[in-house]
Amino acid sequence: DARMAPFWSFGLGWNVHNENFLRNTIISQLKLRATTGLTGEVSFPAYLSNTTYEYYTGDWYSTGVGAHFMAYGNQDLKWQRTRNYDAGMELGLLHDRVYFAPRYYYKLTKDLLADINVAPSTGFYQYKENLGEMVNKGYEFNLRINVLRRRELSVNVNANMVHNTNVITKISNALKAYNDDIDKQQSENPDLRSVALLRYKEGQSMNTIYAVKSLGIDPENGKEIFLNPDGTKTYEYNVKNTVPVGDQTPKLEGFFGGNVIYRNFMLEVSFYTKFGGDYYNQTLLDRVENADPRYNVDARVLSDRWKQPGDIVFYKDISDQRATQASSRFVQQENRLEFKSLYFSYEAPAALYERLKMKSLRLSLNMNDIGYWSTIQAERGIDYPFARSFTFSLQTRF
Repeated sequence: DARMAPFWSFGLGWNVHNENFLRNTIISQLKLRATTGLTGEVSFPAYLSNTTYEYYTGDWYSTGVGAHFMAYGNQDLKWQRTRNYDAGMELGLLHDRVYFAPRYYYKLTKDLLADINVAPSTGFYQYKENLGEMVNKGYEFNLRINVLRRRELSVNVNANMVHNTNVITKISNALKAYNDDIDKQQSENPDLRSVALLRYKEGQSMNTIYAVKSLGIDPENGKEIFLNPDGTKTYEYNVKNTVPVGDQTPKLEGFFGGNVIYRNFMLEVSFYTKFGGDYYNQTLLDRVENADPRYNVDARVLSDRWKQPGDIVFYKDISDQRATQASSRFVQQENRLEFKSLYFSYEAPAALYERLKMKSLRLSLNMNDIGYWSTIQAERGIDYPFARSFTFSLQTRF
């Protein structure tokens, strides 16, 4: 019912390095630019507004071919529209041996498209809905430096870092109903209370962590102390007291690395890092706090639990076998460094591959996910597997 929508954009740039006052200086490039516009989101299937069926092509019934739901249509869908403001600069020094490009952006998205999950018994799992408005703003920068440039040796470093914040400024009635449904499910299903389920609140981030506020373990009795919204303290857990307790959005994240080229050899490395984002450490809750000490468990289940009055510990009374619910006690700030990849290659000299009737010959080694360092300890490779890969290749042309 809303097939059409207007979109536009406008940009302005100034190549300052072409001006007379910057000629014959160390500044080889200086460009100032600014853009604005209204853009639409198109990274979704075109049939979302129409209920679509898919045929069972492998089975044939006496009455013909069967069909099932492929997607549930929402004819009230509107275009997701984003108002963009962007300002940036490109600076090159010493014939671009040093390149620096900072950028600031502000994006206001209206009629935000998101998935609404529904019970599979309805015949489908989810459908698209316009869920409100959101603001994204932040800055990023690219840095590239040619540290050393000689005939047989070249050393280069690079970095791409970004800081982004997003805030939900308006939510639809569908999202409000979703929040109420999450509260209801956690109240009725004890198995869901140990998981910090996602909610959507105006004024909060899309990456906000929601749980009940905790003041830690009481040294007198080993029970967890919870904070009510009115500031009072209690030992009783109540899902209705769920509030924002953290934000997974990092203060700064991005990639950095570099390469070294020496004659026919090349070595390239890449790292990923993030600072300041919160993390809900489900590992501590599932594998330590809620672990049964009668079985093979983490050593902290016995060594770090409350045992007697006066113990100042992170984990509750060891004799309390009731399941622990999601609280702010398990929210930790994470700083992370990942050694993402290493690439090494050797280009054989022409005298060698020409003698073998070849036109080129290259040997290379590629390694991925080599190292991982974090300020928190959490399981990896169970729900979301990762793999360290080592690939050796030989390439040639005849």
